[in-house]
Amino acid sequence: MVIEQSCKCLSTRTSSHDPFVQSEAEIADSEEALQLLTLPELKALAKARGIKQLTNKAKEAICSAILKSAKQRTVVSFFRKTPSADDSAKQRLDSLVREITKLTGPLVRLSPLTAELFERLHLVFFRTPTFRGDDTPMKVAVLATIGQIRFPRYNVMRSHDLFASRDDVIQYKALLEVDSQMSELGSALVKDTEKHKQGWDLFLTYRDMWTHHIKTLTDKDGHNRPLTFGGTGDEVVAIEYWKRRFTSGSVLARIAERGAKFAANLKQFADEEGILQSLLAQTAYRLGKRGDWYERLILLHSAHLKPKRTKGGKGSEKQTADALLRQALLTARDLCIRALNDQHIGRLSLHSISRQMRALEAKLAFEEDQLYQHSRILLEWEPAPERTVYGVRINDRNRRGPSLWDGNDEVPCSVERLALWRYQSLGYNGLHSENAMATTLFSLLFWDIIFHPLPGTLDTEYQSRPLDMGNESFYFSRQTLIDERLKEIAGGEFADIILANYDFGYGAECVGVSWDITCDQLLIVAKVSIRPPRIEYIGGYGLAAICKVLAREYRSKSSGFPDLCLWNSVTEKVMFVEVKGPKDKLSDSQRDWIDILISNGVSVEVCLVREGDARDHE
Repeated sequence: MVIEQSCKCLSTRTSSHDPFVQSEAEIADSEEALQLLTLPELKALAKARGIKQLTNKAKEAICSAILKSAKQRTVVSFFRKTPSADDSAKQRLDSLVREITKLTGPLVRLSPLTAELFERLHLVFFRTPTFRGDDTPMKVAVLATIGQIRFPRYNVMRSHDLFASRDDVIQYKALLEVDSQMSELGSALVKDTEKHKQGWDLFLTYRDMWTHHIKTLTDKDGHNRPLTFGGTGDEVVAIEYWKRRFTSGSVLARIAERGAKFAANLKQFADEEGILQSLLAQTAYRLGKRGDWYERLILLHSAHLKPKRTKGGKGSEKQTADALLRQALLTARDLCIRALNDQHIGRLSLHSISRQMRALEAKLAFEEDQLYQHSRILLEWEPAPERTVYGVRINDRNRRGPSLWDGNDEVPCSVERLALWRYQSLGYNGLHSENAMATTLFSLLFWDIIFHPLPGTLDTEYQSRPLDMGNESFYFSRQTLIDERLKEIAGGEFADIILANYDFGYGAECVGVSWDITCDQLLIVAKVSIRPPRIEYIGGYGLAAICKVLAREYRSKSSGFPDLCLWNSVTEKVMFVEVKGPKDKLSDSQRDWIDILISNGVSVEVCLVREGDARDHE
């Protein structure tokens, strides 16, 4: 009631010349007006217009049906002159808007220019882009101010040089909106070629801007030059890697990457190849994506861009075609070698590229001594022992998502919960923690380093992580501190760190931390035995290996960790278990984590859950 009265008061004061607010009288877009209605209001409006079959329809589907109905001409008189189709359609849509505003009552909103200003201020203060309707960071700040949520305590060291000028902010924000639009178009199904054509056309609008920017990143000899703010002589300031994501060039790189995906979906492989080459030609932005770009480029040359053999070709034609095919495969192999020597390629991509190279060398009929050898070639992951357990699956044809199984308490449960019960019968206690166990241990062990006061990384009081968390610069900016802490952990000095930081930060919103895991559970899992080698906990060596991977590749390695964390108090053993239901397979990310854990002496199993009565397999 108070809100409605306030809207009435504001709407009566609002005129068409008010620079700050608008009333419902200024809503002209029928699609925008429909979004103001709740689902029950939309159904009532549709029913009044004679639209049927509304049961289980989503809001967007009902909006589309109402718009379609509004655009259709219902009565045409033979004797009376009717307006043109365009005029008639416009009148019907205007009438629809009036119907909607009658349902909503008085409305008020910020004018687009005022909203644009606030969005720009939001970007500058919170360092986070926001688009119309997304006010999450502002809500978080309010909730923190009134004590509903709490952030870690740290020294705020706000940077004042994140943006070089006002014009840079405006251009950066405009490109973010283009990137968001391309992201939405790219989420369409591959068969929806119309959406992908729209995305491709949008990329073409900015292709020249990206091409020009690439030229500014290289010198006359083709070498990458450091990215700098504007200025001359001593005024030129190099931009640290993590700060580059706040530049227009970083957004252009994302736009170019999306352009390559649109080209792939439209089967414009030559265009895709050119974009990928331009992305790999620079090392200023998105270094963590270089492995993906190499993998795709290798596939293009080995499969999509290679010349096709023609049946029944003459001798000379066949020889020419075979020579061109061999050259395409050699080009793809050269890309593999180039990727293996690129220090920005992560573990997952190294595995994939290594396999691609060996497959290419097999097609080229290389002898053993011709195979390329490199210390970074990773062909196989360390396999984990497998254990099969059985359960009764609940078959529900209408259910979507993960499968359900009969649990021990006759309550439907997930496949992971079923596996946890089976391990409990073997004497294990444990948690279905997935990535949370690894990320929680990492964040507690490196709490003071994560929130170390580096200029520009902790810019507001409302951060659960520093601004550079998740890219390569996080490790390199704190390398001395991180390496020293890893030595301490490997030497067994970590229990006091976990205890101290758990008590210090309990309840705070910190990246990776799940406070649902108790401190005792963390210490049980990480504990070092005083009676080696009987005990099989993670220990300092394994814990240091896990933390090193997360410190270097947090964005990509904060997923894929085994599902279950188990410990047996009698046998004094801790084990991680990846659970797989029928037809499920290990992903590359999961295989890689299993390889890391086993290689560092941590026990891992793969639990295969199959349908059947467990008593029949005892």
